[in-house]
Amino acid sequence: MRRIINPPDVEGGAVLVVALIGVVVNILATRSVAGANRQSLNIEGAYQHLLTDLAAFIATAIAGLIILTTGFKEADGIAALLVAGIMLYASYWLLIESGRVFLEAAPRGMDVPEIGKAIVHESGVVEVHDLHVWEVSSDMPALAAHVIVGRDCDCHQARLRLVAMLDDRFGIAHTTLQMDHEGGDLVQLEVNRQEGLPPLRA
Repeated sequence: MRRIINPPDVEGGAVLVVALIGVVVNILATRSVAGANRQSLNIEGAYQHLLTDLAAFIATAIAGLIILTTGFKEADGIAALLVAGIMLYASYWLLIESGRVFLEAAPRGMDVPEIGKAIVHESGVVEVHDLHVWEVSSDMPALAAHVIVGRDCDCHQARLRLVAMLDDRFGIAHTTLQMDHEGGDLVQLEVNRQEGLPPLRA
């Protein structure tokens, strides 16, 4: 705002030349990053940063051209305000998405109740609870759950089937499943007061 109210002396020609060089460099860099896996929040952040830089250099080039041809020095400050607005717009989405990761929210597009139903419908599974789906990073969903299987079910094989199903159907490769059998006798502890040892009694 100070640069608009009281504009400093700006060499329009130098501003234009440097800005045009910046435009060329950022176009090459943006094209390179655009082909990368932008599902990663880090890569998307770098891409948005390059786009913002490109817009900034274009705005600076226009401001330099205006100063060079008309002597309107306020163009430099106006261009700076436009760049600040573009930066705010570009950073908003990144802040929202990174906030979802920090708050361990469910990944976008993932229906957690549907995942729970898919687990329960697997052979041998009786119940699932404490189901939690979140993102370790923007491109790495994770799942944790407590799964109850039938008394005669092989819980190790059931876990392997669940892990494969979650990966194939929902793209969740990082899973932590606590497997338990349905029912069963409880184990009771009795303290042997004479020897101080707690023998087990079923």
